[in-house]
Amino acid sequence: MKKYNLENIDKITKALKVKGKKIGLCHGVFDVLHAGHISHFEEVKKKCDYLIVTITEDKFVNKGPNRPVNNHYFRAKVLESLRQVDYVAINFSPDATHSIRQIKPNFYFKGKDYKGKKDLTERLYKEIKEVKKIKSKIIYTESPLKSSTEIINKSFSYILDSELNKFLEKKNKEKLLALSIESLKNIENKKVLIIGDAIIDQYDTVQPLNKPIKESILATRYLKTDVFLGGVFAAAVNLSQFNNKVSICTVIGNDKDIKVPLEKFKKKIKSKIFLEKKRVTTRKRRFVEKAYNKKISEVYFMDDNLLGQQNKNKVISYLKKETSKFDVVILIDYGHGFIDQDIYNVLNKKAKFLAINCQTNSANLGFNLITKYPVSDFICIDEPELRLAASDNINEIQDIVTGQITKKIKCKNITITRGRQGSFSFFNSNILNTPALISDKVIDTIGAGDVFLVITSLLYSTKSDQLVTNIIGNIAGALKVDILGHSKSISKSNFYAVLNHILK
Repeated sequence: MKKYNLENIDKITKALKVKGKKIGLCHGVFDVLHAGHISHFEEVKKKCDYLIVTITEDKFVNKGPNRPVNNHYFRAKVLESLRQVDYVAINFSPDATHSIRQIKPNFYFKGKDYKGKKDLTERLYKEIKEVKKIKSKIIYTESPLKSSTEIINKSFSYILDSELNKFLEKKNKEKLLALSIESLKNIENKKVLIIGDAIIDQYDTVQPLNKPIKESILATRYLKTDVFLGGVFAAAVNLSQFNNKVSICTVIGNDKDIKVPLEKFKKKIKSKIFLEKKRVTTRKRRFVEKAYNKKISEVYFMDDNLLGQQNKNKVISYLKKETSKFDVVILIDYGHGFIDQDIYNVLNKKAKFLAINCQTNSANLGFNLITKYPVSDFICIDEPELRLAASDNINEIQDIVTGQITKKIKCKNITITRGRQGSFSFFNSNILNTPALISDKVIDTIGAGDVFLVITSLLYSTKSDQLVTNIIGNIAGALKVDILGHSKSISKSNFYAVLNHILK
């Protein structure tokens, strides 16, 4: 039996070391075992007496959407069948440092492709540091170790859409990757204020039953309820993966079930939250069937009346005092009564860089249009919102933006998101169409546009390369649709894994 937990292996390795045996450690995901792995293990085994392989637990695998393909128990079972491998253990932590610390191998092995590799997630740096701490040695093997991720993505096209692939083949990918990393670094410490409606996203998981004999309705069995902070809360949490100085300004009602998640949020994100006791926080209750996580219906609980005068005065007072202290202000107007012209006027006057998203949805009946905001530094809306604002469902996007919209709005930077058709950007009189980055497993589109908005707003404020800006925004949006509601934020390490894959 080769599969042990790390504690048991610790005892085994201590006994082997007493006998003078050399212990080697390999760590990885090993999602799809291939010939490169075998060659790697064969070379490693020649340099040590006993080879231990630890694998990353499923929840810490950040290789892209739908990964891992195989769960950690299955991956362990496959590895333990190899004659080159003496012991296998599952590492229940984000990186290999715990395994290195526990096992204290004589040698820690990595493939030669890791030598001199840009360590975007800093995991390799942590591993090397731990190896030095235990006075062990890191060895890079010479065996060609092809990436499982590369094999999977090429075979199953999980991430890279063919149109985008053709588009990028004509570009200098190495330069784009370097610019992307530089651009993301430039936005890390920008002071950002996100202002807009607070939303509670409630997901009721149900199991569909047979249709009632006497009624034409859908019958379901209730299973569980999950409550997430949506709206500006979710936008801020996702942006905090790439920025260290995110703040929010919003208003909430007296909702008891958000007190716990709200306290957790406040510990991570600097918050200016105004309480309107007579107001309910907009709640979007969605019923999701269990098998495929697909929404079957939703109910909105909301109060779209304008903010009470007392709180409105407090908000304006805060904005007059604080707005100019931020490098970027992002206004997200979901059309639920918080943002009005007076608040916008303060932001327009005080903000160093003002980005705006004005959402038209089923709750505001198409009355919430971007033309409400005649001046800004950056606008990001989707195609239906653009067409409603222009009352034009016929002409090409380019003609609408450069014609009707720019006549009504003073803004040099406009991006239109188009889902699977990618994004259209109008910037300083230039035009760029960027194909989409598509995940084949769309779980929930909620919040994808917001993620695109907040990260591209910062990139625009630092005058990042336009193509780089669109690529980064498209990746962030593609990763968001793989998450149910706001159950978690997009992962920074996952993001970098995808970025590295498409631009290598």
